[in-house]
This record gives sequence, C-alpha cells and structure tokens, in this order.
Amino acid sequence: MTDFWHRWQQEYLSRMQQRSKWHHKVKEFEIGHIVLIKADNLPPAKWMMGRIVDKHPGTDGVTRVYSVKSGDSVVQRPFNKLCYLPIDTE
Repeated sequence: MTDFWHRWQQEYLSRMQQRSKWHHKVKEFEIGHIVLIKADNLPPAKWMMGRIVDKHPGTDGVTRVYSVKSGDSVVQRPFNKLCYLPIDTE
C-alpha cells in the first residue's frame, strides 16, 4: 500500500498540474472548482485542498490569480500554484 501511495503522489499529482504558459489559452478554473494548493516545501500528498471562490482577471482579461477558501481562511494564489482535482461537486 505504501508503494501505491508513494507512486500516486509522485506521478498522478504531478501530472494534474497545469503546465501551460500563461500566454497560451488554457481552460480557466471556475468558481466552485476543488483544487490542491501547491506548497513548495511539502510533498504533493500534504498539499491543502480548497475551493475557488473568486477570480482576479488582469487588464488583458486573462485570470492568473484566484481566491481559494481552505478551512476558515481565504488566500490568493497564482494559477501555477493550483492543481485542479476532477471531482464531481454536484
């Protein structure tokens, strides 16, 4: 079981991160999406989970920063520090 967990956090979570450059059109997160909040000092299995509560588009209309609710706090994080979880929230 530990081998599975180690492999899952190394391979699957790493692939879930969006790696596109900001100037290429990518699908934006929507309000209500569940995401993992990447922490550079922690392994992927320890990243906090949160829900997108607001989008902050730039002057060019591209959203690069999101407000994410995790626990009792709301934090702003850039797109590249968030990892979308394909969870059906309905």
